[in-house]
Amino acid sequence: MLKTHARPRGGKLGLLLATLVALPGLAHASNAIGLYYERTVMREADGRCRLFAPEISAALAASSLQARGAALRSGANDGALTAAADRARLAAFSVACNSPDLGTAANRVRKAFEGYARMSSMRFPGDLSAWQADREPTAPVVDRKAVEGPRWKLSAPGQWDGAGAGQLTLGITTAASVPTVAISKPSALQAATAVLIVRDTSKATQAYLDPRRRDLVGHAPPRDLTRSFLAQSRQAAPASLLPGGQGAGAMFTFPPAAARAMEGLDPREAVTVEFIYSGLPSQRAVFEVGDFAAARAFLMAGR
Repeated sequence: MLKTHARPRGGKLGLLLATLVALPGLAHASNAIGLYYERTVMREADGRCRLFAPEISAALAASSLQARGAALRSGANDGALTAAADRARLAAFSVACNSPDLGTAANRVRKAFEGYARMSSMRFPGDLSAWQADREPTAPVVDRKAVEGPRWKLSAPGQWDGAGAGQLTLGITTAASVPTVAISKPSALQAATAVLIVRDTSKATQAYLDPRRRDLVGHAPPRDLTRSFLAQSRQAAPASLLPGGQGAGAMFTFPPAAARAMEGLDPREAVTVEFIYSGLPSQRAVFEVGDFAAARAFLMAGR
């Protein structure tokens, strides 16, 4: 294992590492930033010292991302979280990989996350909607029969920006590990294509949150501060991806880069999907970013 030149210290450092036992919950964190800091310490230590099996590392990553989202929703700013992450890295690198204190903390993390890694589903609530993550999604049932076809591993509802009809779902399916949007409206197949629009972090480092609005539309950035991802496929949506496992509609898939872009956003903001029609006005729908990154990490944490 790798070692630093610093010798492990007792006292404050030992106490810090010894208290990293309540990682799945908030019980031992004084606040949301403190929880994020604690989880980041162990993530950094794991990255340097290879403390955990892959499923535990993935579970810890998901939990750290979830803590970051909780901190932002509680009012913390990016600067405070960046500072907390920097302090966590320093703490993690100030102790040798063979430190007894670090070994004790790592054992407690393993015990805390063994159950988390085996969970089959989890809900990640945001301010206005939620992501549902299912490692082993079941098929919807209609008239006592399971509906065949791909299923949602990760999904969240959307809302129309202005005129629009049909229910919308954005997520990741068992058929492809890329962002996919499905609409339960047969006429959606008339759309020539769809575009996923997200904040361009090189143009705007902070989320755009209109204080005058409480809906998702008020959490989407102005168009001149965005980047777009064109759909890479369009097809009829299988019934297994539609509400209730029945009806007709369309689905569009987006490139993997779109998922990476969403993971880098503020959980309080929204992304937009624009459906473009030939000779007709386009239609726009918005989805809350929420804990998309944490939910994706949760899916990878299963055994």
